[in-house]
Amino acid sequence: DVDGTYDLKDLKAPALTGFALRTFLSVFESSFGSWIYPILAQQSGVTQVLHGVSPPEAPSFLPELPVPEKLSEPECASFTAYANAEEAFASVFKDGFLPKLDQAGQPALTTTPTASVRDYFHAYSTGSLTPTQAMERLISFIQASESASPPCAWLVAWSRDDILRQAAESSERFRSGRARPLEGVPFIVKDVADALPYPTTAGTSFIARRRPVKVSAPFVASLQDLGAILLGKSNMHEIGLGVTGLNLRTGTSRNPWHPGHHTGGSSGGSAAAVAAGLCPFAVGSDGGGSIRIPSSFCGTVGLKPTNGRVTGRGGVEIDCTVATYGPIARSVEDCALLYAVLANQDQWVSHGGQQLPPPALPLPLLPADQQGGQQGAGAKSLQGVKLGIFKQWFNHSDPEVLAACNAALELLEGAGACRVDVVVPELELLRVAHTVTITSEMHHNMQDVWDDPKQRAHFNSDVRLALSCVPHWSPADYILCQRIRTRGSIHFRRAFEKADVIVTPTTPCTAPPISPAAASGGASDLGQTSKIMRYAREANFIGLPAISVPVGHDSSGMPIGLQLMGQPWCEATLLRLAAVLEGALSSRQQGQQQGQGQQGQGQVPAPQPTPRAASSSSHLPYQGAGATAPGTAADPPQVRAALHVASYSYSRAGSSERGSMAGGYAAPGMSAAASGASGCTLQSGAMAGVPAAAVSYARPAQVDMLL
Repeated sequence: DVDGTYDLKDLKAPALTGFALRTFLSVFESSFGSWIYPILAQQSGVTQVLHGVSPPEAPSFLPELPVPEKLSEPECASFTAYANAEEAFASVFKDGFLPKLDQAGQPALTTTPTASVRDYFHAYSTGSLTPTQAMERLISFIQASESASPPCAWLVAWSRDDILRQAAESSERFRSGRARPLEGVPFIVKDVADALPYPTTAGTSFIARRRPVKVSAPFVASLQDLGAILLGKSNMHEIGLGVTGLNLRTGTSRNPWHPGHHTGGSSGGSAAAVAAGLCPFAVGSDGGGSIRIPSSFCGTVGLKPTNGRVTGRGGVEIDCTVATYGPIARSVEDCALLYAVLANQDQWVSHGGQQLPPPALPLPLLPADQQGGQQGAGAKSLQGVKLGIFKQWFNHSDPEVLAACNAALELLEGAGACRVDVVVPELELLRVAHTVTITSEMHHNMQDVWDDPKQRAHFNSDVRLALSCVPHWSPADYILCQRIRTRGSIHFRRAFEKADVIVTPTTPCTAPPISPAAASGGASDLGQTSKIMRYAREANFIGLPAISVPVGHDSSGMPIGLQLMGQPWCEATLLRLAAVLEGALSSRQQGQQQGQGQQGQGQVPAPQPTPRAASSSSHLPYQGAGATAPGTAADPPQVRAALHVASYSYSRAGSSERGSMAGGYAAPGMSAAASGASGCTLQSGAMAGVPAAAVSYARPAQVDMLL
């Protein structure tokens, strides 16, 4: 029995960087560590949990996820196990599962102006652009991002020759009428999954030498069989043990909204590349918020599937009981597309050997639902959906984050959903138990490296310090944490008896700035890490699906995410709610833009993330030749990206005042002379308070360049 008191607190711990971090690490790994650790454990709450509670529940060494005999998700439909991913993908298009409303004669809305899967197919199938032309421009963009100051560091491995080889094959398939479902659409893979011809480093300087890649992960091979073009491997926090993306070995990924801020981790490179427009979707992995945190910080959609829904084959084993692969995308639709491929592999049996319910996706939405229920005439598709809110937990965030998330809740209510109060007790126990579990599993899987002092020195200091805590824990501590996992599962199960989803901010803050000391010498900040993970770890430890949806920006222009956490195996419900919310946000954005007055003479409107309209045609064509293409971009003048056959021209003035940005950023211009079939050269400009001469950088709204 528990009283439901909210017990998560802000941890107070010193932030260490550079020389101070290295010095402390050296002392901590010495014989003095046995004196220092009890003090740290007491400050971080570990002692109080590991030596202060005795849960009666049996331990669960894997997430305890009941599999219903028949899973029913309203307004969703499942697709069965096909012979291969191409058959599943074809069925998705044929049956109209994707959460968009083209067939109802309404425009499909998204909240970001970067190129989507639809845009690629439109450009290719109409002949306005070939895959080879598009990839040549992307290559120029990658080169520009790497030569920027500071470098973007979104990719750790890519090959111009391999990209152009794939593009040439896709171009030929379009010419001959043999285009596959994802023909010519670029994607990237987090550098923890295998993707030939590249090595897999997991963000380290040593794993690639110890573990040669022989075959690509199953979902990577499926994406390429569907025609998608692999651009390369994305950067990550070393072995996934961090939430900022800081990595002195592979470079620290820079946030596309502001290069002075973190991308989040550990899938930071994937989220940043999608946000910048390098690709419409990317593969990430999530063991402690590693898909959702960077999605929140970078303004993308990120889905963490139910643990066990997506195969774990074909990658480095690091945090085996809490992690899963999942999609990061520029819109809910593109997220659903990638999820349809990831979930249709060989993962049809649960950890306990039970037959899993087949994956599902939302049915097409009604016109009023796509507008967030604001048209008045149509039925509300979220009628009766219960949004569970643990008020004290939900409110434990920064004011601007809280305001944006409350506004998003009102939009969901406008579509028919209702709020219900829920309680999730003992979140502090879950925090400590997840920390001990994931760090112990990482230490175990890196044991051979850790046991060699020379090899151990290759870890980044922050990761090494975290792993240094594990020898101070006993096997009994690990077993206790698995008892807490069982107990936490019961708490969440009871909450879901009252609610269909549990809603929180994705992160309680926006992307933190990158300090110069951290960028050059590393950083360890337990207080910041714990805060960023406040709403993320529970879904991993319990195994629940969760999705992050961008819902706004703070006064500095940095993105804010809302998290929807669902019941086991109910990813389709999350995608459905996310699609409704995405449409409502776009509708609200359009209304705000239409209501704005004329700008004063000489003023240039600050660019904003804006909706893109599509025609009333069917979903993406299964065959490229002769298919009905979606409509072109219909952005407002201040963010219009011109679509050209052989060249791209984009120019936009920036503002050096943060206060002038209404939920966006002031981007540098891209001149017509610098943009053509050979690619784009980014010009310096001003962005979010950074002096014009200080940056030469790519921003999200700027990167429709390939179309």
